[in-house]
Amino acid sequence: MTNSPDYPNAAVLQIRSSVPGESPRQIPCRFDSILNRRLTLISGDPVRVSTPVSMEYNDTMLLGEVVACTQDCDQNFHLELRVEQVLTGLQSLMLLRERLLGESKTLRVDALAATARHS
Repeated sequence: MTNSPDYPNAAVLQIRSSVPGESPRQIPCRFDSILNRRLTLISGDPVRVSTPVSMEYNDTMLLGEVVACTQDCDQNFHLELRVEQVLTGLQSLMLLRERLLGESKTLRVDALAATARHS
């Protein structure tokens, strides 16, 4: 499942690895429904109950926990997530972070240059 017109509700579920330094496991999925902070997804992979997850969809990140995982007769898994937190404006936050980090690098370089001139 990819973010294409064929899969308009496509998203990627991320599960943090228990191995330090290893990239998170990414599971393609699609929205099925949402009701009262409970999100139902359809995936080709199972996910263990009580697993903390994050999911990016458009410009929003959802943080939560898997509370149910069932398999249907078509080999799809229906995951139910309890959404703990919703973060929006990710693109704006990332641009701000880059700008702030870029400015702080410039400030450090200027400070080092000024210190070198006075030595």
